[in-house]
Amino acid sequence: MTTLKRYSSSMVVLHWLLAVFILGALFLGAVVLDEMKNTEPQKMLLLQLHMAGGMLILLLTLLRLVLRLRTQLPAPAAAPQPWMGTLATAVHYLLYLLTVVTALAVLTLALSAKLNEIVFQHIGSLPEDFEGYTAHEVHGVFAELLLATIVLHVLAALYHQFVLKDGLLSRMSLRRK
Repeated sequence: MTTLKRYSSSMVVLHWLLAVFILGALFLGAVVLDEMKNTEPQKMLLLQLHMAGGMLILLLTLLRLVLRLRTQLPAPAAAPQPWMGTLATAVHYLLYLLTVVTALAVLTLALSAKLNEIVFQHIGSLPEDFEGYTAHEVHGVFAELLLATIVLHVLAALYHQFVLKDGLLSRMSLRRK
């Protein structure tokens, strides 16, 4: 049995697509939408983009998780301490969990506030704000936890690449030697 040195092309593409989409959704949600009043005309279009993007993120995350469970993966990266390897595995699964739970929280918000009808079918109008919806608060908390976990993930990858100099980032590259 050969030991893989890299992730499959499909895993790599999904990883980087999800990275871009998730960071975009976090920025759009936290920096743009949360600061915008629901009465502003552009809010509806941005909510459509955010909600559709969130559902795409959910689908791509589930697809990537299925691929992760069904395809051969490279051996775990060597860690200077055993607890670091355990932490790396936990962080990877936490990224999946937080992404899915964040999307499910917004689905709950969409259903409770009838956002699907309002935003996509243009039936009714947005509530004055979303602060009265528990699902909005839950979505925000999980989005913040997701961002913190992403930062930890990126810092660990940079640590491997530039401190340990083990070429870890090449495993998540499409470029083949």
